[in-house]
Amino acid sequence: MTTRLIIIRHCETTDNKKGKIQGYNEDSEFTEEGQKQLIKLINRFKEEHIDAVFCSDLGRAYKTAEAIAKSHGLITIKKKDLRECDIGDWSNLPVKEGIAKWIVYYEENKKKGLRREDIRPPNGENSFDHQKRVMNTVDEIISNFRDKNVVIVGHSGTNRVIMGSLENKDPDDFYTVGQSNACVNIIEYNGGKYKLIVINDVTHLKDETS
Repeated sequence: MTTRLIIIRHCETTDNKKGKIQGYNEDSEFTEEGQKQLIKLINRFKEEHIDAVFCSDLGRAYKTAEAIAKSHGLITIKKKDLRECDIGDWSNLPVKEGIAKWIVYYEENKKKGLRREDIRPPNGENSFDHQKRVMNTVDEIISNFRDKNVVIVGHSGTNRVIMGSLENKDPDDFYTVGQSNACVNIIEYNGGKYKLIVINDVTHLKDETS
């Protein structure tokens, strides 16, 4: 039998559109496009059997998950540890600026001889911290839902951590995979092995007329 993980990124928010980091604590409402994406996600899975729906407890992930769960008569299970990476004092920066600042800070501290595991944004966490809390929850989900179809609605970084961890990637390489708003990733677990079936699929978001 096969356990199937359907990993989804939340729909587009106003901060996504502005290019602003939302991160671990911040949230914003769906854009008009995000609302359309939500409907298309519901339609994408209406014919599929789903046994459980989990999500980050942040509003943008919960609202995405709740719509899918309701269409299948399920209760959404919120997990705080599925939140996005906490980049501390840099949380309110534009995405590009925050990433650039982190890269410079990270490389400078590596040159000073600090271990990667010990380099963190001021008052924030690193990839290793993010991986530990996210994968503790994912491992628990897999253990409790063997041979089931499970939806997990997370964030760009969180989804990358899940896929990178299951592929045994180095934490430095987690965040290179694309994760568009409302994208779908599918991972199958069978015989102790994980296989990525679909990555960053957005075909369900295309206009029906195109």
